[in-house]
Amino acid sequence: NTAIGYAIILSALAFGLGDYSANLAGFILGFPIAYTLQRRWTFRPKSKATILEAALFGLCFLTAFGANLAVLTAGRRMGYEENALAQLAAICAYSGVFYVLTRLIVFRGKAPESRFQRN
Repeated sequence: NTAIGYAIILSALAFGLGDYSANLAGFILGFPIAYTLQRRWTFRPKSKATILEAALFGLCFLTAFGANLAVLTAGRRMGYEENALAQLAAICAYSGVFYVLTRLIVFRGKAPESRFQRN
């Protein structure tokens, strides 16, 4: 999901969108992908999806997106405007915050067992 979002952001920058517009495009297009991947692959809850779960996911997303914008703004203030590394730092902040929040708030149940067997 992070790689997909980053690729969208880089593409948007290449097409001439500014930092914030490119960032927003990446996150808007990545949001449904994020929910699907987090639910089906990362956390694999046994319960059915609910409106409450989706709403909590959205709130976690907005909070993590705020962290992303804070890092991006800091990078821009340091002179890294329309810079792929500033976008990368911002998306890494988002990913870390988002994972922790969704694990603690949205998908609180027991962590899924690994799909890989240890020998």
